[in-house]
Amino acid sequence: MLRAILAVFLVNLNNSAFMLILNIYLAKLGYDDSTIASFVSYRFLGVLLLGFPFGIFIRGRRLKPWIMASSLIIPSVSLAILFVLPLGMDVTVKVLFGLWGVGMMFIQVSILPFIMRNAPEEHRSEAISLDFATWSIATIVAGVIISGMDVMVKQLGYDFDESSALFVIVSLTFAGIFFLFGMGEADPEEGDRSTLDLAKIRSYYNWPRILRATLPTVIIAVGAGLTIPFMNLFFFTVFELDYEQFSIMGSLTALMVTVSSLAVPVVRRRLGYTKTIIGTQVLGIGFLVMLAMTEVFRDLPGIFIFAFIAYLFRQPLMNMSGPVSSELTMDYVGKKNQELISALQSSIWSASWFISAKLYQLLRALELEYFKIFLITSLLYSIGTFLYYRLIRHYELVKAEEQPIKQA
Repeated sequence: MLRAILAVFLVNLNNSAFMLILNIYLAKLGYDDSTIASFVSYRFLGVLLLGFPFGIFIRGRRLKPWIMASSLIIPSVSLAILFVLPLGMDVTVKVLFGLWGVGMMFIQVSILPFIMRNAPEEHRSEAISLDFATWSIATIVAGVIISGMDVMVKQLGYDFDESSALFVIVSLTFAGIFFLFGMGEADPEEGDRSTLDLAKIRSYYNWPRILRATLPTVIIAVGAGLTIPFMNLFFFTVFELDYEQFSIMGSLTALMVTVSSLAVPVVRRRLGYTKTIIGTQVLGIGFLVMLAMTEVFRDLPGIFIFAFIAYLFRQPLMNMSGPVSSELTMDYVGKKNQELISALQSSIWSASWFISAKLYQLLRALELEYFKIFLITSLLYSIGTFLYYRLIRHYELVKAEEQPIKQA
């Protein structure tokens, strides 16, 4: 299990570095916000097209090969992107972003079912939380590498920019494939292998539960896609924060995300699903509104401090609900639906972020201010949080009805 988590960490290290500074690099190459959003949208197109059938395909099959494939595809495609971007080959860049999305899909869809199959039940919450924490830990490491290398290399008198930093990190993430060679995997249950036969798909899966479980994710993912991929552009445009400064800020935030993610199992067991998911989401929405309003009052002295505080606390609070809502969803839909729900969740995030990127592209082309986009995100988050509240209530009702049957 530890080997799988290390592989996820290295894939996320690559992903986090690109999330931190790629948009700033694109802006310096002369691309406007609208074009950058267009590039970003293609990253989610492959998952949108392939995520659902892939989730059906992997049920009853080994998952290790797909995690290995992701660990090879992500750094390879990332390296190709870095070479192609300065050449102005926009079509090729879009294709590479699409391939990058497919590589991310393999590990995003496979890792939760892999944990559910291989982790002991008493440690499952910890394993899921550790999986989620790899993203924030990777962001910390990426930020430290980017800022540290920037200082060290420039002191030696050499040029160092965003592409140099990304090249260093991409080279490191090729090591992920080596962690997986000796990794074991529990055998899938016999007779559980799926097919893409539509009649069997319709009858086998519990679609009412699947649809109820995915609806909150759809709403929240659309809102997140309007904000998260473009947060660096917000600080670069509004507060003139360059890549090395944003990297440090991202690392500090990710440190808080790591601490909060590792605390999630304890918090969930003490407070339950409702207080953990709903409480953290509501607080996170409040800080997002605070961040949005800093653009309105950007000329006030010291306003950046409020933006920094809002960014620092919003992300850990929103991320705390991730492992808990994933565990809730997996338990709610039942064992035979878990691979499919994992694929759907990944597809939903990618589809929603594809739609959101296109919407962001349109809104920025119309010169809509960042704060208005952030407020739209806050509204969508609020709707999604209410739907999670309804899901938790239904989950508790279903569990209460199933308990007497198990006891009998």
